[in-house]
Amino acid sequence: MNEHVTEINLVVRSWDKKAGLNEHAHTYTTIDSFFAACLKVENPELIERLIINGVDSSGKERTMTFVFQSVTVDAKK
Repeated sequence: MNEHVTEINLVVRSWDKKAGLNEHAHTYTTIDSFFAACLKVENPELIERLIINGVDSSGKERTMTFVFQSVTVDAKK
């Protein structure tokens, strides 16, 4: 069996003064649809995590998680 990706989850976060921290997950089944979605992420949303689910050559389910950190910089300082 060949290794293959079964699902890609893109988790984005945004901050709202009234609602606080909001987190949304979007699921993609192809790398092309995932890539297109990443290009469309705009302020105030920030990419928080990328979770790739798939199957290895033995047929075992595998998960890779990539976590990103965001920093806010005050241009006045």
